Amino acid sequence: MPRLVKILISAVVVVSLTYLLGWSSVFTVKKVEFAGITNPIQILAVEKKTGNLNGVKLARIEPRQIANTIESVNWVKSADVSRNWFSSSVTITIDARVPIGIFGGRYIDSTGAVFDPIGTQAEVPMVTAPNAEVGLLAIELFTSLPEDFRQNITSLRARSAADFSVAIKGPNKELILRLGSADDKELKIKVFKALAALDENKNISTIDVSAPHAPIVK
Repeated sequence: MPRLVKILISAVVVVSLTYLLGWSSVFTVKKVEFAGITNPIQILAVEKKTGNLNGVKLARIEPRQIANTIESVNWVKSADVSRNWFSSSVTITIDARVPIGIFGGRYIDSTGAVFDPIGTQAEVPMVTAPNAEVGLLAIELFTSLPEDFRQNITSLRARSAADFSVAIKGPNKELILRLGSADDKELKIKVFKALAALDENKNISTIDVSAPHAPIVK
């Protein structure tokens, strides 16, 4: 086959593929699928960032660029976008942040990231702290407590990295437990339970076990 004919055939193939991929309706997005999230409010929030991808040419979909756009949503920890040429679909995989506390009216996750509670409602404690870093320390303390104990905690307060207190719901009223630092928390909980169980302490409002060998009851 003459060289010129080969060049012409190659050119025709390139032009045909360019048209097929970039302009023809054959390879257009017919379906957008989501993985990692199922909440319709969260899906709608992502779609607002990406725009309507249905009908867009697959060749014009830039997965990394779209993923970066999605990751600008503060409750999204990471995102991945992939194209399937055979099914003409786009899959958007979302790794959503998992709330472990409420801080300043917003959620906080295990990394200390603060984000908006879009489409989610988690049963997590309220955290009051001077900043997210100290708030995260309070959450770490909370998650390290025995489950049967922390299930009665309604809120946490951290004045500093060494001054923690929690509000605990009781049979009659809420009780404030001042823990001080996170050290010796097992002993502090033991002392608290012993003091709270005494009849003479049924009307108290605060137990301070920051110094567990010399607790203070008010």
